[in-house]
Parts: sequence; C-alpha cells; structure tokens
Amino acid sequence: MVIVPTLLTRVGQVHALLDHLAVRALGNDDARIHFAILSDFTDAPAAEMPDDPQILAAAREGIEELNARYGQGRSDRFYLFHRARRWNPIENCWMGWERKRGKIEEFNRLLLGATDTSYCLQIGDLSILPKIRYCIALDADTRLPRDYARQLIG
Repeated sequence: MVIVPTLLTRVGQVHALLDHLAVRALGNDDARIHFAILSDFTDAPAAEMPDDPQILAAAREGIEELNARYGQGRSDRFYLFHRARRWNPIENCWMGWERKRGKIEEFNRLLLGATDTSYCLQIGDLSILPKIRYCIALDADTRLPRDYARQLIG
C-alpha cells in the first residue's frame, strides 16, 4: 500500500491531494497496489473546528469517487484513514498524536488488527488490511514514477 501521511487544511487542498493520488495510481496500475491518505486536521484550539466537516466530506467523497472511477468495480484501490485530534498538554493544543510518525505507527497497528487507534474514519474495503505486506510512505508532494511501486516492492 502506498501511504501518504498528510494534514487536511482546506477543501481546495484536499482536491489537489486527491488529484495527485490519482496520478500516482494511474502511473502504477496494478490491482495489488493500493493507495491511502493517512490524515489529520491541523492543530487547533478545540477538538473540532467549524470547517472540519466540509474538509472531511471532500476527502471522503473524493476517495469514493476515485474508487468508482478507477477501482474497476471494487473499493480497495483508494483509502482514507483520518484521525481525530487529541489534546496535547505540551503543545497546548488539539492535534493528531505524534503527527506524521504517529499516523504511520497507528496505521501499522491497524494493519496488525488493532482496534484502539485514533483513526475515526476509514473509507475503503478494510478486508484487505491483514493482507498488506509492504507500505511505501510518500510525502504529499512526492512523485511516484511510472511502475516504480512494483519495482520498490520487488
């Protein structure tokens, strides 16, 4: 699974992120390679902020649309794993636990069957998670050259 740990900041940024994810997938067209956004909202003074629902709806709808368009009748090509903010007394704000490292750590635990992660929204066919053997972590702005995921896995 190609994972992209990122922050969701606004609806326009989510659309750009989804477009970039689609380009990565089209260049690495293999039914055994899956693509996931691991997301948090930005740090905030409260657990929930007024724009959160619209931003999250754009991400959810975008992943569902990508699966409908490129999933060949399946919902296991594209995923969204979104975490709830948690209070961090050291930073004195609500934020995703351990930011990027935390997203990846909790995702690995999720792959191993954990049910106590802070991933509050999971979109896509979750039945494949136990079968995932490799993860390729990319920053949101990193390109994935054509057929390169298969080469990395090999």
